[in-house]
Amino acid sequence: MNGAARAAAAGALCIACLPVAARAQSAAIEWTGTLGLTHRLLHERSVAGGTLLTERGPMPGAQLRAQRALPGGGAIAASLLFAGGDLDYDGRTQLGQPLSTTTRQAEAAAELLWRPHAPRPWGEAWLTAGWLGNRRLILGTPTAGGLDETSSALLAGLRWHSPDVAPAAGWRAHAEADVRVSVLHRLHVDYHGLYDRSSFEGARKRQVALRLVAMPSASPWSIGLEWARLSQDRSEVVPVYQRGALYGTVWQPPLSIRDVTLQLSRRF
Repeated sequence: MNGAARAAAAGALCIACLPVAARAQSAAIEWTGTLGLTHRLLHERSVAGGTLLTERGPMPGAQLRAQRALPGGGAIAASLLFAGGDLDYDGRTQLGQPLSTTTRQAEAAAELLWRPHAPRPWGEAWLTAGWLGNRRLILGTPTAGGLDETSSALLAGLRWHSPDVAPAAGWRAHAEADVRVSVLHRLHVDYHGLYDRSSFEGARKRQVALRLVAMPSASPWSIGLEWARLSQDRSEVVPVYQRGALYGTVWQPPLSIRDVTLQLSRRF
């Protein structure tokens, strides 16, 4: 084969490889790992608005996210998050006596995200669907029994991702905002033998979050600061039993959670 023929064959081979290369590029998955430290402030309130208990303290956590581009400029993403810590509990017993103890909180979340369109001048719009699980283990004291409460919720929402800006030379930054509501919420309560276990429908969760992310240009590292607020009304009232006999009623009071999280992330 002469030089011209070899060049023509090479050119044809390169052209034939372009669609394959394009598909490979569009199918590439971008992974991001994040370590975070959250300060959580939780309040349970009476229907009249008075504070029943407060839980506060640090919760370290970790998140893994995967994102893949779609033909036409869209994208899909998925993330897993785990966090937990011991929080200071300041409340009262059922008899109204002051109670100070520790709540061991553990939280897990999984989320799927879909961006139907390519980024626009005003930013990106994502549809989100996720699961949020939480465990609050309130430790007992010599004068009061403990409580083990777990909740599981399915949530749907929207996310806005702003365009990048340059706040300083050599840096890029963007903002993100989330709004989510639960479509299903179940509660399970273990009274550590004092009463029979309860399982009932929880109130609707409503969550908003604002996030600021900054990164050095051309660097895989980024830092973020997130503020999030979750609130829910009083749950339904259900009967509570003691050794199979009706004892009374139980419900989850109105609840609010405020989180402030410092994040360190790396793409790989």
